[in-house]
Amino acid sequence: MTARPPGRTGGDRGGATARARDPLPGYTARGALRGRRALVLGGPAGRGSGRAVAAALAKEGAAVGLADTTGLAGSAPGARPVPRRRLGDDPVLQAAGLVSSLGAWSLPIHCDPASESDGRAAVAYTALEFGAVDLLVVHGAAVGAARGDDRTGGLGAAVAAAPPAHRPRGSGITPALGAVRGARPFLGDGAAAVVLGEHGAPGGGPQARAALRSLAGSLSGRRMRLNCLIPHAADTDAAVAAAVVELAADDGRTGEVVGVAQVPHLQ
Repeated sequence: MTARPPGRTGGDRGGATARARDPLPGYTARGALRGRRALVLGGPAGRGSGRAVAAALAKEGAAVGLADTTGLAGSAPGARPVPRRRLGDDPVLQAAGLVSSLGAWSLPIHCDPASESDGRAAVAYTALEFGAVDLLVVHGAAVGAARGDDRTGGLGAAVAAAPPAHRPRGSGITPALGAVRGARPFLGDGAAAVVLGEHGAPGGGPQARAALRSLAGSLSGRRMRLNCLIPHAADTDAAVAAAVVELAADDGRTGEVVGVAQVPHLQ
């Protein structure tokens, strides 16, 4: 199911796939993530910065798994890689085609981001295909779906969000901590996790921030870093993507809730 970048021997294992238009035509890459293996959980299927983040990771040299709900139907529930000939016009596959066209390996995965088991499986599939996962981007803003059941923790909690008018303060951070804990068995030493909040959402209260710092501290023994990025309403998708790259590339911080303007894109 993995797509080889253009020009590599063997071509695309899954066949030709329509790809999304490059959302970052003016992005200047410097190879900051060369050799890294990333998973973007939630976001590629929807609007917003999901595709921009995936494109930036690819341009910086990372292999990118893209896990989100696809149009896959008529089969048993659960997360699984998607054969590229199956849904050539699906948004997730278009995003994967974009990543491949930018010279990076891609892996499209059908996944219900609000499901704990699906989220875990998506990370496991990515680790199996790429050899490890050393960058996890949980795109809660793009998913923006309310949880309608009692599933808690795991990766699903990180991307499950109530409508803005009903979302408790700090819920963009606190549920995501269970996601990172659930992903730990699949993350390599030195990995980075970036929780991407919703544009304009609050950055969490003191308790949420304290919990974030506590978990980040517990991960430090494996040199793992965890940060939460909260875009403001005026931040562009390109600026958000650049900020994610900087946090992923190790700018020295961990356990912080930061705005896009606090993470300058170094050229």
